[in-house]
Amino acid sequence: MKRILWVTGIFLLLLSLVSLPLLSGCSSNATTTTQTTTSTSVVPTSSSATSPTSTVPVLQSTTTSAAPLPTIKIGMVTSLSGQMATAFKSMYDAAQPTADIINQAGGVTINGQQYNIDFVVMDDQSAPTSGVAAATKLIQDGVKYIIEPLVPTIDLALLPSTTAAKVITVNPSQSDASQFGSDNPYNFCALWLKGTPGIYNYLQKYYPKVKNIAYLVPDDPGINTTYDIAVAEGQKRGLTVVDKERYPEDITDFSAILTKILSQKPDAIDLVGGNAIFGTDILNTARDLGFSGPIFVDNIVSDPHLLISLVKPENCYNFFEGCPDVLSDQMSPMIKQLRVLVEKAGKPFIFDCANFISAATLIVTGIQSAQSLDTDKIKAAFESNPTINTVWGTGTWAGNNGGVNHMVQLNSIPVSTITNGQVSFEYVPAQ
Repeated sequence: MKRILWVTGIFLLLLSLVSLPLLSGCSSNATTTTQTTTSTSVVPTSSSATSPTSTVPVLQSTTTSAAPLPTIKIGMVTSLSGQMATAFKSMYDAAQPTADIINQAGGVTINGQQYNIDFVVMDDQSAPTSGVAAATKLIQDGVKYIIEPLVPTIDLALLPSTTAAKVITVNPSQSDASQFGSDNPYNFCALWLKGTPGIYNYLQKYYPKVKNIAYLVPDDPGINTTYDIAVAEGQKRGLTVVDKERYPEDITDFSAILTKILSQKPDAIDLVGGNAIFGTDILNTARDLGFSGPIFVDNIVSDPHLLISLVKPENCYNFFEGCPDVLSDQMSPMIKQLRVLVEKAGKPFIFDCANFISAATLIVTGIQSAQSLDTDKIKAAFESNPTINTVWGTGTWAGNNGGVNHMVQLNSIPVSTITNGQVSFEYVPAQ
């Protein structure tokens, strides 16, 4: 595990040689700025269907107004330090380019008044206590809209504070609906990773000989819902479950657990979820132990191109996951624009970069739809519109956790496949 973490860090370090901007804070949620384009702040804490179309704002011009505009502050809490910084710093890399795209497309207009967007990024230091401190600082500074971390344990820790303050929180992508229910009425998800039926249809289409299946899943409560759905989908299709294994988040070697699984002769292995570290080690270990069948993920373990850079070349085959290939020509215009700006800054463009713009544009869409900065009105605007346009395509509000539908579910799900060290990509029906 330590070796893989080091390799991952070196990969992104070589591609991320641009230093972070100077540290600065924010004072209020809507202020007047003397700049014509906004700069992103970082505040430290103390502790194949046709590609879906998108109608979110698209960059029209690189010319900005000479007159100063009031600014809407949007916070983001993510890992700039700690054990998860290597994976999630890419969301920070997308912050300034996202601000440029939104602002140069006209920002937000409320009752005839135009606003620019400014992002204030807070470091959660990969820890729940620091995540709470980061959210608290944003709230104290008057920020009313926050992009959450991708880590459920940190989200659950900070949500009581943001909910009490009536802050609109948006998670870029999650699989578990439990944190988007009536207990957290201001919490929304920009992409519900609920593609399991479509993923199993994909499995049966391209791997019809699969009869026996094993599950190798992180011991993370946030993945339990998807795990249960995956097992049910497999059984519904007549697949025989030969083994189900959970592994701890501090696992450093998958040899023993994969040896046990492979002794049961599975035709395919479903990982359900995870991260790039786990995905890399599982692929390498399973292939080295002689397993050549499909290994797949209902949700996402990693940007597929990042995974290819980490897995041994001879092991890069028969793998697919419900993740967009953000380098594909099928991406929306806004994703393509973001790629140009991120790569121009000398940084890698991977899925997590697009995660940021997905959450940011959802907030902008809510403000624009409500024609207000009031979070109760934004919440009502989301809840009164059954469909939503996103950078990934058209979706519907779903979730139904206690009757609450606060998660964007795409009508078509993205699937990326690795074959012979190359990525292929297509949208498939969600059901």
